[in-house]
Order: sequence, then structure tokens, then C-alpha cells
Amino acid sequence: MLRSLAVVASAASLLVSSAAAYGAGFTGSTVLSAYYPSYQMAPADVPYSRYTHLDYFVFTTTPDPAVISQAGISDSQIVDFVTRAKAAGITTSYTVGGWTGSQYFSTHVSTAVGRTTFARTLLAVMQQYGFDGIDIDWEYPGQQGIGNNVVSPNDASNFLLFLQTLRSLAGPVRLSMAASVAGIMGPTGAYLTDLSGFAAVLDYVTIMTYDITGTWSGFTGPNAPLASACSPGGNQFSIIGAMTAYRNAGFAPSHILVGIPAYSYSYYVSAPLTVTTCPDGSRTTLYQYASSGSTCGTYIGNNGQYLYSQLWDSGYFGNFAGYRRSIDLVSRTWILWNRATGEFIPTEARGTLWYKARTVRGARFGGINVFDASGDTADNRFNAALRIGLGLDAGSVSSLALRRRATLHAKLVERRGGDGISSLAL
Repeated sequence: MLRSLAVVASAASLLVSSAAAYGAGFTGSTVLSAYYPSYQMAPADVPYSRYTHLDYFVFTTTPDPAVISQAGISDSQIVDFVTRAKAAGITTSYTVGGWTGSQYFSTHVSTAVGRTTFARTLLAVMQQYGFDGIDIDWEYPGQQGIGNNVVSPNDASNFLLFLQTLRSLAGPVRLSMAASVAGIMGPTGAYLTDLSGFAAVLDYVTIMTYDITGTWSGFTGPNAPLASACSPGGNQFSIIGAMTAYRNAGFAPSHILVGIPAYSYSYYVSAPLTVTTCPDGSRTTLYQYASSGSTCGTYIGNNGQYLYSQLWDSGYFGNFAGYRRSIDLVSRTWILWNRATGEFIPTEARGTLWYKARTVRGARFGGINVFDASGDTADNRFNAALRIGLGLDAGSVSSLALRRRATLHAKLVERRGGDGISSLAL
């Protein structure tokens, strides 16, 4: 893992000097952004000043490139969000697409007329509500997402043509995209190794380094692993791996945002836990498997999602009855497991958030984009750990305290062979 970090940091130092040649809305400052989920969070509840940028989520595509859908959200709520953000001095983009809203991207970008019409539509909506930019979240070019999307082998090339059209019409506004941890699929079914054309017209790319393992996987594992040394052979995605891949494909590190989830997946796992010895010698209980279906072996089923705030407010990181707490050092993931009920929750905690943010900062990448703002606690614990790791609150008393606790925690766990139990609620 340390070798991978060194490679990322070395490459970042070589490319950061050329960053100004990329998108026209690039700030050059460390970014801590989040998606604002309009469907489950009121504008009044957003701690605007805790972020440097916010992405309004979400508008969706329709069969007509001249129309995008507000997904049932009222004009007044959208205006309220933008007004509050401007009052706090925070820039905003709006996201179009998402898991449920990407159905017609392929159709709209397949012709020159469609690309121009769609670009003008997106700009008109940006101007109507006073957003500062546009974020494209096509899930996914060249491959199926939710199940009913239009897909073409020409999606990647047409997507690039569309972004070039959008940039030429938009001028110096913030243009960004969210992209799969695996990359963008090309016409042959292989992921593109050259994304320099995309980098030339975009200010930022958010790598969706979450949902790497989930309740659909057939085994337990980390939502957003830092590294993948212990991961199953077919699931070798990680934050460090994605950072390296996008940098190698042509994005300057300072234009890359790492996605961090404010939610966790929950499973049911029967005792005893299977302990795996990783190639680096560390041990982990993070990966539990079912030998057949979902009733054999130790992994026996799924239990939905938790927001970070739900776990914290319910005491899962403290003295919540029956929960054993351990950490996987390779992926930097906390594991909460209740032997009696079988509930098994790989999750982020303040220490893992701080460590991942510090990794992003140390490699001189652009920053972090959280999905989503509704997952934090009322006192912004999730956000605070990221700000400290990114150096946005480097001089605060809480920063020094968290660093001391995180360092102590790492030493304790490493002495216990990577599978230690700690009472530190980071």
C-alpha cells in the first residue's frame, strides 16, 4: 500500500504544474464538495460553510433533448438552495443523470443536432436557477446501468463530442462529471486508457469510489476501500487504484475529486467470523462469503443501508450493546459486528475519513466529493474529519486531537495484527 501511495504522489508532483491548462472553471484550491440530495434534505439543513462547493442532486434526462426533469422537486426548493449557498459564498453546480436519470444520454449525444440541443438545454437550466456550473453523472457510457438505459458502443466518443460542444457554448463555467471507479467504457467493451480529451474540457472529475462492494455482491466488504490488497480477485477496485488510473489516463491530479460515501451497507453474518490473512501479512474479517446462495457459510443475508449519522446517533461507535469493533488496515474500513444478531456493518469512522482525506491531500489531488450531505451528524462530525485530513482546518484544537487519536489507534491495531478491537470512537 505504501508503494502505491508513493507512485500516486510522485506522478502528482509531475502533473500539477500543468493543471491550469485544463478546465476553465478550475479554482486551484482544495475542494471539499458534497451532493445535496434534494429528495431527502431541506435547503435550510445544509451546513453550507462547511463545504467549498455543492452539487444539487438531481435533474434527470427525458426522451426530448430540449427538456430535463426536476425529478418532482419544486422550483421554490431549488431557488432556496441556490440562494442560501450564494449567501454563504459557496458555489453550486446541478447534477443531471444519476442511477435513475441516465436513460436518454446515449440518444441525446448521438448526433450533432442532439448534442447542441441538449447542451443548450443544460445551460438554460443553469442560468434559470443561478447555478455556477453543470455536473454530468451518466451511469454509464457504453454499458448498462439501472437496466433500461439506451446504450451504444459509440457512447464514449459521442460523450466527448457532447462535452466539447457544452464547453464551447458554456464558456468559463464549472463543468464536471462523475465517473465510474472502473473508468469509461470504449467501443470494444474495454475501458479507455486515454481520457485526455475529457480532461481538456472538464474542470473536475469525481471518481465514484464507493459501492465497490455492496449487498448485491454475494459477499461482505468495504464500500470505499483505500487499497485492494486483500480484495477478491474480481473486485480489485479501490481509491488508490482509481486515483492512479485516472491520473495515468490524462487527468491532472488537482482536477480529480475522490468520492466518499456517507452511508454504509449492512449484512448478516453468522459466527464464527472467517479470518483472512492478506498478502502483506495483515489479517481481516472484512470479507465473509456464502458458499452457495445466501444461506451457507458465514454470510447469510443483507440488511439495507445506514447513514453515518444513524450509526453515530445510535451509539454503534461507542457502547452500543453487543457490537464488536475492529478495523481493516488495508482498506481503512471499520467493521461493526454483533455476534448475537449477526449484523455486520463495514463503515467509515472519523479515523478512516481523516486517513483517506490525508491520502488525497498528500498526493496533491483536487479533493473529495461526498455522497451525500444528508449523511452527516448534526454537529458535522463526518465533515470535520474530512476537513482536517484535507488541511482545511489544520490549526484547530479538534484537528490536533483527532490526529493524536488516529495515530494512537493505528499503533494499537497494528500491534494486534490488523484485527484488534479498539474502544476509540474515531
